[in-house]
Amino acid sequence: MKFTTLLAPAVAAASFLSAPVEAGSTQDVVRLIELVKGTGTQVSVNTNQYDENCKGRHGYYVYEKDEIDLMVVCEDQTNTDNADEVWETVAHESMHIAQACVGGGPLMPAKYHPRFLRELRTLAPHYAKTLMDYSGNKQLAELEAFWAELQEPAKIIGLFELACYSEEN
Repeated sequence: MKFTTLLAPAVAAASFLSAPVEAGSTQDVVRLIELVKGTGTQVSVNTNQYDENCKGRHGYYVYEKDEIDLMVVCEDQTNTDNADEVWETVAHESMHIAQACVGGGPLMPAKYHPRFLRELRTLAPHYAKTLMDYSGNKQLAELEAFWAELQEPAKIIGLFELACYSEEN
């Protein structure tokens, strides 16, 4: 059975039940970071002074097979004393890791992307506008990552587990 077939019911429920929610707690952040590390991804908290890639970013994920698998939270743009801010960054970047777990590109079935975009336009119009800076699969991957920032922690943790820990992958 294909991963997207397994994921479809979870995404359908997520898109219909989506509403503004509180971001994650410290426990949610720790849980998701543990799951991320369990995939072999290194996790780092960096500053602009030591990491040129952090300038202007809250975080990033870089993956090159057999070379590097790294998620970074950029401390100068993400207040690491604020669990909500850290959750948003970790949720966003973990979606990119989940996308890598299933072979790269978008994680969700294409039929859900218009719903995600409507949700972004309603709840986070600045994210919807930022998406215009991307094109193709990169735009869809970023759409999913921005959408993840708005979701309940249990939903994102569940999607991550399904993408990265399912026997189908």
